[in-house]
Amino acid sequence: METAAPWIDPLLRALVRACHPGGGRIGCGAMTLSLNTRRLLEHVEGYLLLGMKAEAAEALGAIADAERDASPVLHLRSALHVERAEWAAAADLLKTLCEREPGRAEHWIQQAYATRRHLGIEVARVILLRGLELHPREATIHFNLACYEAQIGRLIEARAYLATACLLDKDFTAMAKADPDLAPLW
Repeated sequence: METAAPWIDPLLRALVRACHPGGGRIGCGAMTLSLNTRRLLEHVEGYLLLGMKAEAAEALGAIADAERDASPVLHLRSALHVERAEWAAAADLLKTLCEREPGRAEHWIQQAYATRRHLGIEVARVILLRGLELHPREATIHFNLACYEAQIGRLIEARAYLATACLLDKDFTAMAKADPDLAPLW
């Protein structure tokens, strides 16, 4: 599943969903965002889902300076960077989100995804290993680690991570057979 094209849309959807952790209310920890910012973020989400990157960037640029560092804003800024294949910028924002909200497994997964494209598998692997310490039952982390290990030739480790991913989520069994990152296992 850690391949370029098939992951972009699911990654974008995950980033957009991550902006609404409380069931649709856009907030920022103890701070609730202004009505204007909430509306702008809804516009950004729509633009991103429609592939309208310039419009998404314009809406993000219209957010008040005081709210630009709020987690929901960072989520959508990182999603825009992913859509533009601006991996360094995406990875930096996602690193901030991992530090700010380490209990959210999707941050670790997304940071590793962007980092892999920016700095390579070895650096992304380290990020996922840190995420795994916090989220040992997150199947996607195990699956992506299986992909990374297979790509760097650590096949025993890859098989172990893949087995765990498939135990945690049966859907990974079928996905594994089609994933080119896991081809060294077959």
